[in-house]
Amino acid sequence: MATLKDYRDERLRKLDELKQLGIDPYPARVKRTNELADIVAHFDELTGRPVTVVGRIQNIRKFGKIAFIVIRDVSGELQLFLRAEDMASFNAASGSLAIEQLPLLDAGDFVQASGVVEKTQTGEKSVTVHELRLLTKSLRPMPNKQDGFTNKEERFRRRYVDMNVNIDVRERFVRRSRFWQATRDFLTAEGFLEINIPVLENTAGGADANPFVTHMDALGQDFYLRISHELPLKRLLVAGFEKVFDIGARFRNENYSDEHLPEHIAMEWYWAYADWEEGMELTERMIRALVDYTWGKRVFTLASGDTVDFGRDEEHFPRISFVKILQEQYQIDVFNSPIEDIAARLKAEGLEVEKQDNRQRSLDKLWKKYRTTLAGPAFLVDMPTFMQPLAKVQPDNPRLTEQFNLVFGGSEMCKAFSELNDPLDQLRRFSEQQAMRDAGDDEAQMLDIDYVEALEYGMPPACGLGFSERIFWSLEGVTAREGVPFPQLRSEIDETTKAIYPELYTATPQVHGSRPQDFSRRIVTVVDKTLAPWRVVNAVAHMEAVIGNEVPKTQLTSGDYFVGNDELTIPRNSQYPIIIMRAEQRELHTLYDKVCRAGLKYHVFIKEMQDTNNDEEIVTALKSRSIADTTFYGISFFAPNEIADKFTKGLQLWK
Repeated sequence: MATLKDYRDERLRKLDELKQLGIDPYPARVKRTNELADIVAHFDELTGRPVTVVGRIQNIRKFGKIAFIVIRDVSGELQLFLRAEDMASFNAASGSLAIEQLPLLDAGDFVQASGVVEKTQTGEKSVTVHELRLLTKSLRPMPNKQDGFTNKEERFRRRYVDMNVNIDVRERFVRRSRFWQATRDFLTAEGFLEINIPVLENTAGGADANPFVTHMDALGQDFYLRISHELPLKRLLVAGFEKVFDIGARFRNENYSDEHLPEHIAMEWYWAYADWEEGMELTERMIRALVDYTWGKRVFTLASGDTVDFGRDEEHFPRISFVKILQEQYQIDVFNSPIEDIAARLKAEGLEVEKQDNRQRSLDKLWKKYRTTLAGPAFLVDMPTFMQPLAKVQPDNPRLTEQFNLVFGGSEMCKAFSELNDPLDQLRRFSEQQAMRDAGDDEAQMLDIDYVEALEYGMPPACGLGFSERIFWSLEGVTAREGVPFPQLRSEIDETTKAIYPELYTATPQVHGSRPQDFSRRIVTVVDKTLAPWRVVNAVAHMEAVIGNEVPKTQLTSGDYFVGNDELTIPRNSQYPIIIMRAEQRELHTLYDKVCRAGLKYHVFIKEMQDTNNDEEIVTALKSRSIADTTFYGISFFAPNEIADKFTKGLQLWK
């Protein structure tokens, strides 16, 4: 039985033959006058007219001096009819193929065909080809419709194949694009401005989620990938904007589920001088506009079997009280029930009780269980103040916030509220969240003092709303991974690929997790030349440990580990040279000044760090003198080679 490698080898042979004929199998210039669906839709009008079409070959049938080729472009499929007497002669310079070169083409190749719109004798709408050009020679065969492409892992890893074989998957992402375009068009028509905000933030805020961390070399500082659009957009309200939104990726370092992806697209809008009641009215109109434009209907049957009806324009979505639901369903008083009673109820409902669970997390688990029974749409209201650090309180009940969540299909689809703009209240609530975070709740919000300072300049009353593409996934009836073009997967190289590229994947020991080596930088450690050897070793060890921790793993090493042919592993060393030099005290202080001014990653080891392991004693000692009067045992820094050479010019290697 032929393997993928066998098919690929045969296509490589054809590729070589085409090149020997003088044909460029990957030309740059392409001509097209009509999409294929345009010809089918306006066939009577175009019959007898010359056209030029392009597309990927779906199949080829050759019968002596005639042939039929079905091609597909983004709009649809069309048949090409080829007769030897109608076709131009072979011309390598122009790339024109004759009927004799058809055996060098395969399903999956891209071609350009010029000819006349006609029907064949069997009544098939076609283009009778006068000139045929190869645009791209494919080296791997696409699975055909009969073979199918149904293995979920393979579909996710090779989504470009999936979308060729399973056209419904490709059409899903056409609708996904329409969904976000409809969002953008609706908000723009309502007077909102789309303003893109940073993805990298000093403080991750605006949601309860564990962030991803990355490092910016230019600033020598860690940053978080945003978990929300919220706080930067509200800073724009401080800046004087009144209606703003942004659509883009956000990142939450959490597990995959049918409703969650660590990376996904989301939208948030903020509307100055509006409150949550106005926000609910706008949300009803917005959701209806999105489903009208994307799917052309308002009644959906979800994967769960639930029917969701978004109703007529004059109807309002019903409201569900968080406080009343937990009392009615679980006999839990949100404000007064002891945490022990809530934990007992969690166990009774078969829900997990974790060591770090607090009141907020426990109540949320109960609500989420009940939420799965709701078809919706409905608005969840009466969220307790202690569960929402960014919303205003209800005037008649300060224990509740002016927040609403859109719920349907058993999930929360958006969250919105009257924005808190009291800087003192905001600081208090941030501090409560930070205390929860310090106690071990990684998803509690960080204290963002810059945002508090922004509020002190004044932010107008406002309503804000955010939703993710979970709305789209739910109405499409697919899981989160099915709902995005390229879901993240663990990187793997299959055996077929290794066999096809033996020059890259050999049986000899390899570097696992290899990364491009960087020979342009180094780690330099300079120690006091008068130190005893044991003091040098101690100082260098401490400084290198700190520097190594400052450089991200993806930069510090060129891979994870080596593997011998016995499968035993050896961890990788630093890919950067580590140079140890010696200097006098005055030279160490001069070097310290240069390194600080250059903004490099560095660490200094002083005398007190060997004299004591108590940081408070070091703090007390330094309070009585300046840095200039401090005894340096060494300084270590990470720098490009040219800077390292410049800063250590004249110093000797330590021996």
